[in-house]
Amino acid sequence: MKKILINLLLVAISFAGIAQDGNLKKQTYFRVGLSSPSWKYLGIDDKSDWGDDIKRIGGLFEVGNIFMLNSMKIAPDMRLGINVDYLSVNYHKFSEDDNNLNFFYFGSKIGPSFSYSPVSKLVFDVYAKINPVWVAGSVWAYQEDLIDDDFFMGFMGIKWSVGLNVRYSLLMLGFEFNPGYAKFRYYDSEENELTDEYLGNDNDNKDTTPVPAMNFTIGISL
Repeated sequence: MKKILINLLLVAISFAGIAQDGNLKKQTYFRVGLSSPSWKYLGIDDKSDWGDDIKRIGGLFEVGNIFMLNSMKIAPDMRLGINVDYLSVNYHKFSEDDNNLNFFYFGSKIGPSFSYSPVSKLVFDVYAKINPVWVAGSVWAYQEDLIDDDFFMGFMGIKWSVGLNVRYSLLMLGFEFNPGYAKFRYYDSEENELTDEYLGNDNDNKDTTPVPAMNFTIGISL
């Protein structure tokens, strides 16, 4: 009887290890969420510099893969990997009454990841990624003059991100800090062209604009 129990225990442990390994395979995910822009946006130093009535909101959509480096097993329930977001779309908005500052970003992300599956179906992914911003845009809409809104557009900004995914079965929750900068050039609607005037930051007139944010996501990982 004792031998039977020991054998059953060994079989159960083996199946548990297989189940956990099954979670540590290539993942394809789609996710949406909230993207909260920092009060240090545009290089502004403090929340009080924005004014008391400013509100902020944002959102994002991402699609990507986590490629597990199975040839580099460090433990049965751990994997190193490469995390790629083929498309990362972000929107941020600061508003006061009917005056709105709107920001749009289209980019990609890539970087190393570490995945750990302590029990079957549950996986934690920690990652750090570089986030090239292929296209960024900004629309400053003013209540006083809706015709002469300011438009900015830019290419090839650089952000980065560090974050954590919590996956259980098909469900994925994500938490990410995403700082960095974008480039915004003023668009002259009369001349129909981008000018050399940049939306710099609040502290020194650079051609890059700090646009840090916190992201909170929910999605499906297959």
